[in-house]
Amino acid sequence: MKQTTLSQPLGASALQRRHPAAAVPDRRAYLWLVLGVGLLLFSNGHWSIALATWLAPIFLIRFARTQPALGGLGVLLVANMLGYVFMWQGIIPGILHVPVATGLGMIFWLPYLADRLLVNRLRSFAATLVFPLVQVILEYINTLVNPLGSWGSLAYTQHDILPLLQLLSITGIWGLSFLIAWLAPVVNWAWEQGFALQRVRVGALTYSGTLSLVLLAGSARMIFFLPQSETLRVASLIEEANHFSIKDMSASQEQSREVGERLLQKSRQQAQAGADVIVWQEGAVIMVQKDEAPFIEKARALAQEEKVYLLMGLYTIPEGFPQVKADNQAVWITPEGEVKWHYLKARPVPGLEGNIVVGDGVIPVEQTGFGAIATVICFDIDHPIYVQQAGRASTDVMIVPSNDYPGVVPFHTYMASFRGIENGFSVVRATAHGLSAAYDSQGRTLAAADFATTQQAMIAYVPTHGAKTLYSVIGDLFAWLSLAGFATLLGLALFRPTRAKVDAGPHEVT
Repeated sequence: MKQTTLSQPLGASALQRRHPAAAVPDRRAYLWLVLGVGLLLFSNGHWSIALATWLAPIFLIRFARTQPALGGLGVLLVANMLGYVFMWQGIIPGILHVPVATGLGMIFWLPYLADRLLVNRLRSFAATLVFPLVQVILEYINTLVNPLGSWGSLAYTQHDILPLLQLLSITGIWGLSFLIAWLAPVVNWAWEQGFALQRVRVGALTYSGTLSLVLLAGSARMIFFLPQSETLRVASLIEEANHFSIKDMSASQEQSREVGERLLQKSRQQAQAGADVIVWQEGAVIMVQKDEAPFIEKARALAQEEKVYLLMGLYTIPEGFPQVKADNQAVWITPEGEVKWHYLKARPVPGLEGNIVVGDGVIPVEQTGFGAIATVICFDIDHPIYVQQAGRASTDVMIVPSNDYPGVVPFHTYMASFRGIENGFSVVRATAHGLSAAYDSQGRTLAAADFATTQQAMIAYVPTHGAKTLYSVIGDLFAWLSLAGFATLLGLALFRPTRAKVDAGPHEVT
């Protein structure tokens, strides 16, 4: 068989035309791997840096494409799993940390697998879509089936870039994750063509134009469609969590009564200071079931006397606990003293809240003189598909009693603002052991209070009218379009006739 020696380097595109599954040699491949893994560690999770999220996949894709498929993807799988174990320490609680983080690392390695196996078969700029489409599909499936909800989405790492976040009002987090993930294959597409301007100009303009349009449109939305309406004054009351001991029931009940009375007194003070709505943190008062009804009667009397809306976070322990599960609930009382709802937490934290009753999954919404007000509890708001029902109900203000643990602070509060941008409502998150904050429907911070530095009330003036968003109408259409787009590319890759090889013999690249 004839052997051909090339005196000039064989271009990546030419090599791929001869050998569609071939790697593109790069003597610096392991340098790109080290850079990629270094950036990966800060691309998500506890120590996320916004820019690292965009850059890490550039070098990881470069490494994968320049190695034999089996070996390169194997190394990348191990690196991704170890990277996720590092990123998610402290966020995923207890013994679940390593298996869950490892599982996430395997799941979000799949876009690299799809890119490596399909990109050379497609041989066009359309091949750059494989990686971001698979990323979006996996994020959507993960959100549907994983009890952790939308944790792990690339979109959350950009929480400070408000013009970029306005895309959420159209596509939800899926569009933003797509845009982030699309950069890496576009850069690699240009890299493999030597960054030759004539060959990469159209593709580079396509991506940069899309990103620029998103940023310009987001900036324009924030300037020309600023939330402008009357405001309501919301006071969020945060207390040190009540540690209830089943073994010392008598002392615990007495402590609960003291906490409850103190919160009622503070609520009265805030009402007299001008608050329209008063919110307590999640599980602000832990009590036995027989004490619940008398306590709610006191709260009803207060709300009626002070003409204020009151949302209480109560944790009610029944007889027979823990065999009989407790109620983690938000109780909403109107200025007329009417108890409108006992909302039970619908999405318990996996591994931490197996002893509570799961709610029916219906988000309560009330039309008030201050707009439509709704409630979910803490971890519920991490589930965008669940929260969509509040957007469809034209909610104006979402109130979220919460209680965090150190590993998720302050990231967990930032995530809540995404639901407001998606669905066009303001968000008030009253948080024990974390960051309390209020956001308008475009993600601007209206107020914030860190539990570590203050346990007083957080006062926020919140717009009473939200904005109807396209996302609240079309829902997760972008995710479904991503699935259709990937299926189309997969079909083209699998069924497109391959070109005949020019020479069946080995080739030496010098």
